[in-house]
Amino acid sequence: TCQMDRTTPRCVPITRTCQDLTCPPGSTCQMEKSMPRCVPKALSCQDLTCPPGSTCRMDRTTPRCVPVTLTCQDLTCPPGSTCRMDRTTPRCVPVPLTCQDLTCP
Repeated sequence: TCQMDRTTPRCVPITRTCQDLTCPPGSTCQMEKSMPRCVPKALSCQDLTCPPGSTCRMDRTTPRCVPVTLTCQDLTCPPGSTCRMDRTTPRCVPVPLTCQDLTCP
């Protein structure tokens, strides 16, 4: 572009910025040594859809799907049963009956 250098017109290089660059999806513009460049975006859990039974957790700078750890608080058991943990899985098990639960004739 032309700029006046005191009283003399001179051609000078245009300084490009990120406003001059359109980056593809998944990347963003950053200035590197006075030049705009497209670089991959840092991903977060908002960018990742995890399958059922898992949730997203950040592993340093990388989002990862990890299994959801369920407990008895996450399970509603039907009447006559109660929740017990079977290793790492909550399960509904029948409540053992006692004489208090039985009416004898």
